[in-house]
Amino acid sequence: MVDDATGTALVYNGEIFNFRELRVALAGRGHAFAGKSDTEVLLRAYLEWGTGCLDRISGMYAFAIHDPVNARILLARDRLGIKPLFYHLGPGFLLFASTCSALRSFPQVGSEIDLDAVSHYLTTIRTTLGRRTLLRDICALLPGEYLVARVGDAKPVIKRYWDLPVIPPDDKEDPGIDGATDRIRELVHGAVASQLVSDVPVGGFLSGGIDSSVLSSLAHGMMRGAFQAYSVGYDAPGYNEWPFIRKAAEFHGMKCTELRLDQPGFQPTWRALVRSKGLPISTPNEIAICHLAKAVRKDFTVALTGEGADEIFGGYVTPYFSAFDYDRARHTAPAPGETLSSLDRSLQRAYRRPYLLCRPDHYFLVNSWIPFERKRLLLKSDVWDALDRDSAVFDHYEEWFDRFRNCSTFDAYMQIHARINLEGLLFRVDSSTMAASVEARVPFTDHRIAEYVFGLPDRYKIDWRDESARAAARELNIVDIDRQHLLISKVLLRRAFRARVPPAIMQRPKMSFPVPFCDWFADGMHPLVRDTILQSRIARRLFDTSTLERTLTSVTNVHCAMALWPVVNLCLWEQECGARL
Repeated sequence: MVDDATGTALVYNGEIFNFRELRVALAGRGHAFAGKSDTEVLLRAYLEWGTGCLDRISGMYAFAIHDPVNARILLARDRLGIKPLFYHLGPGFLLFASTCSALRSFPQVGSEIDLDAVSHYLTTIRTTLGRRTLLRDICALLPGEYLVARVGDAKPVIKRYWDLPVIPPDDKEDPGIDGATDRIRELVHGAVASQLVSDVPVGGFLSGGIDSSVLSSLAHGMMRGAFQAYSVGYDAPGYNEWPFIRKAAEFHGMKCTELRLDQPGFQPTWRALVRSKGLPISTPNEIAICHLAKAVRKDFTVALTGEGADEIFGGYVTPYFSAFDYDRARHTAPAPGETLSSLDRSLQRAYRRPYLLCRPDHYFLVNSWIPFERKRLLLKSDVWDALDRDSAVFDHYEEWFDRFRNCSTFDAYMQIHARINLEGLLFRVDSSTMAASVEARVPFTDHRIAEYVFGLPDRYKIDWRDESARAAARELNIVDIDRQHLLISKVLLRRAFRARVPPAIMQRPKMSFPVPFCDWFADGMHPLVRDTILQSRIARRLFDTSTLERTLTSVTNVHCAMALWPVVNLCLWEQECGARL
């Protein structure tokens, strides 16, 4: 969209949810509107307030503005990173796009991989390392950032316009559990209502968990019973959520379309998503989300989904509450012959050692897809040396943890997840749904919800079931604590919406939308996995042959199957997109 008076041009992906309020404010300042779109509101908001418009808009967006009056280009990404924005900076030019595959269409953008980012991907299955992507020539604008490139400047300027609150525990306000519950109920209601505003009908995703059940219930009520849900699942034992999905749909009285995914349907979508993203897949869930979006697309082009609730409200018990282990652990190795306490022995069962050196050390012990020790053996020795023993990855996380040094350990772990894990999950849902021409909206990532929750004490996210649970956990590690169900996760979300979720769903353990890919790797997909890896130049260059062969022959072991997931994705990426060392 171009402003005729100034020649200012906007290209834009996303939605501004408060565009109606902004339109009224801008009209009061003399702006005339030719249409009713949020795009025109965004353009005029920039013309009125410049980069200050970013403080006023609420939504999910990636946009670029060419401002000929000020001889500059502005790139901006929404606060939580719902919409991706990639760029390449060359001598005298700037390229930008919503996908790496689009940027790869320019001959100036090469195919060489970034080895540090690849190592980070092997550990975390995240396709970025800060602004670095898996491709050396492509960077990612971070959530809550904008970039300004001016004619004549040597390089662009990148600034952060928003961030989550980082507050020491003694400085956090405590409104009381009832006051906090009421406020969350109000904020979530407002987020859902604003994100139901659309020129086309809105549907949604429904699983057997709390988050999508809350959203579906609210949307169904606001749409006077017209909201329709869609679910995807498997009939494999241990991965079957159908009874809970049906219970949620019946409880809310809504229509729910069921979609089953099997091996034959998984494989072609996997390849297609790698091609469309121009990057490897992060989690196997991306394939399931894409199939779900294709089913939704038959009836709707917009869908509500529950991504972000775990990162905002505290849904990951082990990754977050393992802070309880770190805070009680020794931080140096015991002396030779020293007698270990009951707690020492408990921690040794969980971490294979009775001490935790520092927060980054512990974080990776809990959150690694491929643990560092296994990765060191998997990579060739010269590759490991070139990585300087993963110094870039450790340095990146140490910088983050240093920023959160005055936070509680629990809050620091949530802060890291909200910036790294959440960005990856939002990219996952956006790329998987957009590949099916569906716009996914994620109400739980409304920035006002995130700001409020991160300003509250830790116990409002995850807390003990009662005092007897706290006492019973004194010498238990987090694995045993979770196994014995001594904790309550997402405390505020549960309290705020307990009347809207069936008790059987409210009380069940978290499943995290599982995909039986480990079983498939050991069964019908094993030839595909093996051939893809053995034919790959990247695999031959990066991975130790004997270790890789042992991993392939031990694929029935869940740890081996998990290690193969990022490996085979890198190899598929090479096949489909031409990535190379």
